[in-house]
Amino acid sequence: MAEIVAAAGAPHTPVFPELAARDTEQGQELRTRYGAVADVVADSDPEVLVLLTCDHINTYFLDAWPTFAVVLRDSVTGPNDVVPGFTQTEIPLDERTANGLHSGLLRRDFDLTRSAPPSVDHSVVVPLHFINPGRIPVVLVYLNGMVPPLPSADRCRALGSAIRAALADLPQSRAAVIASGSFSLEVGGPRADPDLGYGIPDAPWAGEVAQLLRTRDTAGLAARATAERISGAGTVAGEVLPWLVAAEAASGLGTVAVDHRAGEGHAFATWR
Repeated sequence: MAEIVAAAGAPHTPVFPELAARDTEQGQELRTRYGAVADVVADSDPEVLVLLTCDHINTYFLDAWPTFAVVLRDSVTGPNDVVPGFTQTEIPLDERTANGLHSGLLRRDFDLTRSAPPSVDHSVVVPLHFINPGRIPVVLVYLNGMVPPLPSADRCRALGSAIRAALADLPQSRAAVIASGSFSLEVGGPRADPDLGYGIPDAPWAGEVAQLLRTRDTAGLAARATAERISGAGTVAGEVLPWLVAAEAASGLGTVAVDHRAGEGHAFATWR
C-alpha cells in the first residue's frame, strides 16, 4: 500500500522566488525557511508529491468552478499568470496515482472533478520551485478557497482522512503531501496596502492557525475556521483549507514543526 512519509506547508506568494534569489537579508531568510521544508521532504525520499492548493481564477473560471478537483494529465505548464523572474516550465505529473486517488476518494463519497487543465498558476509553481527541485512527479488536488461558498472546514478535514485512506489502497509507493497557501491575505481588495499590493487583515488568526497546527489540533482548527472567520482574514484566506487537509492526512506522522512569526499571514511547516 502507499504510505504518507512526510507532509509540509508553505506560502505561494508570487514574488518570493525573485526575493529569495537576491543577496539580501530577506532573500537569505526565505531560502532558509523554504529550505527547511524542502530538506524534510527530500529526506523522506518520496516517489510522488500530492500538492493541495487553491486556484486564483487562472486555471479555472466561474463557468465551471470546482469545489474539489484532481488533475488527470501527465504534465502541465506554468505559470499561467505573473511570477517575476519565471519563464514557462513543464511540471511532470503522476497521472496513474491521480487516477487511483480519484477512484479511492469516490469510494469514500468525495466526488472530485476530473480535470485536465493544460496550465497552472503561482499556487503550484512557487512551492514546487522551492520544495521539488528534483522534479518528483506530482498529483494536483484543488480546493475552492476563493469563491463563496467555500467547502466547510469539517468537510476539508474529512477529505484529509479520505486522502490518507485512499492512498493506502494504492500499490506500494511513498507520498509526501504538500499544502500551498496563506492563512490571512488580502489581494485585490480594500484591505490591501496599495504600496505592496496585498494586506494581512487578521494576523492574530494566522497565529492561531499556526498554533493549532503545532499542537496537531485539526478538530479545533476545523471548528474555528468558519466561513465568517475566513472571510474576515482576506480575499484569499480560504487557502487555510488545503493546510487543514494536509494536517489531517499527516495525522499518523510523529513530529510537526511550524515556523510562524508574529504579524505574518502565513507559515512554513513540516510533518514527519
